[in-house]
Amino acid sequence: MNPILLTVAMAFVPPSHAGVVAAPRLTGSLGSTAVLPTLGGVGPALSAPALSAPLSLTAPSLSAPAKAEAPRLMLPTAVPALPAIPALPALANLVSPSAKTAPSSKSLDDSATEAKTLFDGGRAAAPGEGWTLDAFTGDGGAPIQYKSREGTGGGRARVYAGGLALTESFEPLFARAEKPAGKELFLWTRGHAPSAWLPTKSPIDADARDLARAVLIAAKDSPGGKVELALHSFGTLVFQRMVQLHAEPAVAAALKALSGSRVFLLHATTHFEGSEKKAGPDFERMSQATRAVVDWLNAGDATAELWESTARMNPFLAPAIAAWLETWRYQRGQIIALASKDAAGMMLADLKEPWDKAVDHLRKAFIKDIQHDAKDPGWQEAMLRRSSDMFRLEFSPEDTAKIHDLDMRLELVHADGDKLLNWESAKVLFERLGIESPEKAPPSGTVLKDKTGKFRARIVSGDHYFPLKKRDELAKILKP
Repeated sequence: MNPILLTVAMAFVPPSHAGVVAAPRLTGSLGSTAVLPTLGGVGPALSAPALSAPLSLTAPSLSAPAKAEAPRLMLPTAVPALPAIPALPALANLVSPSAKTAPSSKSLDDSATEAKTLFDGGRAAAPGEGWTLDAFTGDGGAPIQYKSREGTGGGRARVYAGGLALTESFEPLFARAEKPAGKELFLWTRGHAPSAWLPTKSPIDADARDLARAVLIAAKDSPGGKVELALHSFGTLVFQRMVQLHAEPAVAAALKALSGSRVFLLHATTHFEGSEKKAGPDFERMSQATRAVVDWLNAGDATAELWESTARMNPFLAPAIAAWLETWRYQRGQIIALASKDAAGMMLADLKEPWDKAVDHLRKAFIKDIQHDAKDPGWQEAMLRRSSDMFRLEFSPEDTAKIHDLDMRLELVHADGDKLLNWESAKVLFERLGIESPEKAPPSGTVLKDKTGKFRARIVSGDHYFPLKKRDELAKILKP
């Protein structure tokens, strides 16, 4: 694992939560919480205009001469000094940035127009011959873009979704001359152009519901209404979360469409209490830091919302509060931009090595896309929050049992040279699925299975970008 230094500032905690930050864990019911201590250290001190505390807000007279007094709001007097999170290794596929963006108000038609403009401008993931660009209304009203193409007939439809920073993991496969037997649908999750970012505290939940919606769209044109999935990197975690949300009607319908089908999990890992230790100290430190940064952002955003509402109730305070909010937003954006810079840089470094001549033009286009996307606050926010969600996931034995109940066939692929997700990280998921795995990574060509034979893990020669670099080998794996 190639470590890079990720230095960000955190510790803005509302007075009522001084010393701890509540970090909700992602479970099937979203019911439990874990308490994460704030991290110490010394960092830049950014001061905002002081507001007298407590503020005494008096409600209008309801009946003369009596007066009703509103509850007193205890507000901090200034932004405290922000301690810095310790520097830690960053994985380009797991870490990232953000600056606050306003909720999207674009319609599906507006979003589709922008998407077409992007494609006409030469993005690597242009629809291409035979592909149709379309969109649906995703979780929370977000316009989600996807492309699809018809198969030659007879095969099951398949839905594709990619990684965290570079979501277009299957473009080289799509560029092959050989056409699929069944319909194919590729999904751009929110924050990955042309799908815009819609601010949400838990994007993995939104991604899971959006993936379910894509499955249902594909099922309409598939034999028996059955669909396959092919997911790379972070997309594999979205599938795990979708299984946990099985009680939701739309998700349940999508899981039914996947029952009896193959689900390909390429370069996958998982998370549950204590799994970071099994994956190694790098993951353990990153888990703590990533969650702390997002908790810090949430705490600051919550206080900003409180002050905004206070300004609406008492216009006399509006100028001072506006100054504080401006300082907070600047500070927030600077911290997240700092985090994203190294993550994007690592991705670009990974793309420096030339690929096979048949697909090297895609590598060059991806470089341009990442250089563009890394400047987008929405892309940054999406990466950071998805990283945090990954480290809050609680994938349980009950979730594994649910996949068995649905009679899915899991086909996992791990590359022997994967530097972003090492063997220990892959092994965590294999063992949770009941796939017995050796302590050290086995040679390429090895196939590991669970006792039922329905869950298989294949070791291949390559790195984290196996689906992009070795499309012909991937095509063989995906064949019925």
